[in-house]
Amino acid sequence: MDIIYFAGSAAAGIIGWATIFATIIWPRIKQQPKVQQLKILTAIHFFRYFATTILIAGLVSRKLPSGFADPTAFGDLISLGLAYIAFIGLQRSRAEKPLLFPVWIFNIIGAADLLLAIALGPALIHDPGDLGLSYIIPTVYVPLLLVAHFYALKVLSQRSSEKA
Repeated sequence: MDIIYFAGSAAAGIIGWATIFATIIWPRIKQQPKVQQLKILTAIHFFRYFATTILIAGLVSRKLPSGFADPTAFGDLISLGLAYIAFIGLQRSRAEKPLLFPVWIFNIIGAADLLLAIALGPALIHDPGDLGLSYIIPTVYVPLLLVAHFYALKVLSQRSSEKA
């Protein structure tokens, strides 16, 4: 039954963040230039190091499978590094010719990392309580990251002359 509550919490997180983005955040940032939009959406990922908490015994149960914990934590650290590379590239970009390749790479790999964790979690974690305090990551923070990736990919997919 705990897994149902856990899945419901994660779904509520996605719905909550999607609603906040659609009604509050996106209407404000869509007026910004493309590079600024992407910088905002990329900066949200600067806290992906949170996932390393699942490697700390005491914060999580020793029963948490390493087959879930290791790829999740290290995937997020790789995504964090890619987020900074993308952000620095955007900082150095000119508005007329933005450096978007690192932003594409970051968003594809970052979203894939989250989707892998979403797939591995239910397959390997039999008791969501094993996440301990880290329970908040997949129920609050991962939904935020997924929604931010969605909006970043939306911006990236727009033609240069189009408003996102």
